[in-house]
Amino acid sequence: MFSRKIFLVIICLFVAVNLCDAQGSKVKNFKSIVFTDAELMLKFDRGVELIESGDIINGCAVLDSFRLLNPSQQNSVIKSNAMTTLAKYFFEKNKFQYVINYIDLAFLFGKDSISIDNRVLMYDMLTTSFHNTNNKSKEAYYSQLKKSISDSLQTLKMQFQVDSLKQALEAKKSTPVPANENVNQINASTTTNTETNNGNINYLLIISIGIVTIAILLFILLKKSKGSTSEKKNTVEIPKIDGATNKGNNGLIEKIAKVELVFIRAEILGEYGNKKTVVKIINDYNTQLPLIIKNLDEAITTNDNEPIINALSYLKPYLTAFGMSATLAMLNEVESEAPTEKTTKLLSRVFQIRNHIRRAHDESKALSEVLG
Repeated sequence: MFSRKIFLVIICLFVAVNLCDAQGSKVKNFKSIVFTDAELMLKFDRGVELIESGDIINGCAVLDSFRLLNPSQQNSVIKSNAMTTLAKYFFEKNKFQYVINYIDLAFLFGKDSISIDNRVLMYDMLTTSFHNTNNKSKEAYYSQLKKSISDSLQTLKMQFQVDSLKQALEAKKSTPVPANENVNQINASTTTNTETNNGNINYLLIISIGIVTIAILLFILLKKSKGSTSEKKNTVEIPKIDGATNKGNNGLIEKIAKVELVFIRAEILGEYGNKKTVVKIINDYNTQLPLIIKNLDEAITTNDNEPIINALSYLKPYLTAFGMSATLAMLNEVESEAPTEKTTKLLSRVFQIRNHIRRAHDESKALSEVLG
């Protein structure tokens, strides 16, 4: 009887050891798999879709599995976005400890690639989470971080307004004074003290009118700055690919492929067949991108969908030319949901698009050096 018990114990230990080894080998095999950027994006989208459809367990499992991927420059952003998405889901469910854990992982994976606006959102979630878990020191720490970034953004916004006001004042100063005003000023200097006092009152009135005029000009300038992207988006002229002319031209594709690309597709860009055309597209993108990002960041601060969509629309021709189909699909989703969804529901994807176009900017600069 005693020997039978010993035998059963040995069998149980053997099974347990083999199960642990099998589980460990599964994790190791998963980590060793090399995913392409497109595969990672499909995996990420699948996890989000499962959560949105109500399959919470499988959706969270898919996104959580990104933790197991070996770190690399290519997958760090998507890993960070996966952790941020999980944090947002658990934040809505008031599972604050999960929020803290996943945001820590998002910062670990994303490091410097997380945008300023996304950092503010994450600091806000951490402040609320630590408040609800009674960690006052951490709550104060992240609240101060959020305040510092918000103050910096507000300072930049105020500086933009001051610069616009200065430009309006300089434009007003450079306007020639009509001759009849000069005559009136000469006549006014020779009148009596009573007339001088009346002239001072008139002068103050003119100054008041001028201030009101400048305020109106400043308002118009700000409105124009918000709509500048939408006004310019129709001016982008990306040449169409002529399949008959460029068929079989692999030389340009091979030259483009020498650059390590993640977002830009060499086979798509190379279909233009003409190096001069490709260089022009790249140079236009590199020239326009700072303005695009500036307009996008300003649109995000307004917390209004329409200016965000206007800013994003300017990217479409470039995303098509670069073969960035996953990013373009994400942009189209945001555009289709904008009329009915709140801005906060769109921002995570807007920030992903922003990160994609910035990284594509780095790739385009490398391509420009190779193509000359």
